[in-house]
Amino acid sequence: MTDEQARVLARGGNVAVTWLDGRAFPGIHVQGDTFAEVHRQIADAARRLRGANGDSDALDDLDYAVREMTDMLHFYESTLAERDIRRPYFQNEAG
Repeated sequence: MTDEQARVLARGGNVAVTWLDGRAFPGIHVQGDTFAEVHRQIADAARRLRGANGDSDALDDLDYAVREMTDMLHFYESTLAERDIRRPYFQNEAG
């Protein structure tokens, strides 16, 4: 194990935007239990959708997981925008 430093740019709920030394862009830190729950919902929904077309519970789980990830992404993007840091996934973006 190495003893590395990360700069915390912002914290919100179970998510933080952090910048590791040596990385070109900040990342998203998600609490393990939050990540595990979103993963479980996506995996369960995918399994059920493969087994039964139109499973409304599976679609509800996927919708919830997408909302959670959308909230995390918006938090990440707003944190970068506040600091004039361009997003790593848009090549033509100024900043």
